[in-house]
Amino acid sequence: MMFEGLGDRIREKARQVRLLALDVDGVLTEGGLLYGPEGESLKSFHVRDGLGIRLLQQEGYKVAIVSARASEALRQRLRDLGIEHAVQGATNKLVALTELVARLGVEPAHCAFVGDDVVDLPAMRAAGLPLSVADAHPMVQRESLYVTKARGGRGAVREVAELLLHAAGRLEAASERLLRQKAGHFDVIIPARWASSRLPGKPLRDIAGKPMLLHVCDNARLSGARSVLVATDDPRIESVARNAGVDVILTSADHRSGTDRIAEVIRNRRHGHGDILVNVQGDEPLLAPDLIRGAANSLEAHPCAGMATLAAPIESIEDLMNPNIVKVVSNRAGYAQYFSRAPLPFVRGMNEPAAAVLPSSARPLRHIGIYAYRPTSLLEMADHPPVMHEECESLEQLRALWLGIPIFVEVVEQTPPHGVDTEADLARVGALLERQARRDAVSHDEA
Repeated sequence: MMFEGLGDRIREKARQVRLLALDVDGVLTEGGLLYGPEGESLKSFHVRDGLGIRLLQQEGYKVAIVSARASEALRQRLRDLGIEHAVQGATNKLVALTELVARLGVEPAHCAFVGDDVVDLPAMRAAGLPLSVADAHPMVQRESLYVTKARGGRGAVREVAELLLHAAGRLEAASERLLRQKAGHFDVIIPARWASSRLPGKPLRDIAGKPMLLHVCDNARLSGARSVLVATDDPRIESVARNAGVDVILTSADHRSGTDRIAEVIRNRRHGHGDILVNVQGDEPLLAPDLIRGAANSLEAHPCAGMATLAAPIESIEDLMNPNIVKVVSNRAGYAQYFSRAPLPFVRGMNEPAAAVLPSSARPLRHIGIYAYRPTSLLEMADHPPVMHEECESLEQLRALWLGIPIFVEVVEQTPPHGVDTEADLARVGALLERQARRDAVSHDEA
């Protein structure tokens, strides 16, 4: 367990904490300064950090920001995170922290301060529990009682939140409460069409004893979605979904894509801008529930994004060269720059695969084709005709980039198995699900 080696001094000080004060640049974000199309300052906040803050808030801890910078984008993000206490534009962080604890009625000894650079040291020295992130300045790390394993802006605040709750003996119960609260903040829509050039009637093909579509619906329900809806063009699919107790809507047969089909649903059901919709393809019976939930959480954590998607590291030159594996490159804030079937980035020597190897510093990413949308962004895509590079690559998400819709890319380590396109895929997925059913049966008997 992460906190098994904690000393008694840290545990005792962590148990006394009532207020967590955070720097922003380098702690709650990676510290990079980006600018939007209107010249506004943007920052990237990691989904894990946002959930860590909510963990503390639901347990009655106060969370506050002490930042040398001030911007409307930051103020908006703090509102989204529910952080009510903040000092922005602080030229002296010790003075700011002193004023903050006095205003909130918290003793400095009951405050934890997380910093990353030497300007944070006076405030850290005044706090009962000085903490720093993994990529903090060496002087700051030396004066910290605990240095996170995660870098600033990449989960360090979630780690600190879990440290405080672990020391208080409340981590497991708090996580369960947060999970119950988070359930139902997004909706899943599953576009499913009858026509398929390689596998007609694909959504209703049998896999391990039931139609493929119902496996997809099961995983969507397990994701914690508020609702699961099948959008189809065929009465046969509508009938199967409805008989299984799944909400379903019959849409036009003329749609070019699943995005267009979902857009019809949005127009009919009048989803609001604040809603989060996750598009789960009807031919992905092995897509894990936590990946569905992860896409929704990523979009919720990044209010500047119009869409969110997932990616996983590519480990081999062969996969990097494979045109059936879509690659994505993103910027330092995690927003997509381009998607392609071509190798991205191009590694020198790749034209000779036998001799080529990925450099140790390379981290090319395989795109995982699941999307969370804000309704307005999806409608903007659906209302615009395909663009040139979208048609060249046969990748619809390139239209969103062309339109200037920011797509946040959450990197995960779990790559889901390929979906179903052929008879061979059907057999492969069926065998996997049957093996899993046998393992589950054995585990149940042993229990």
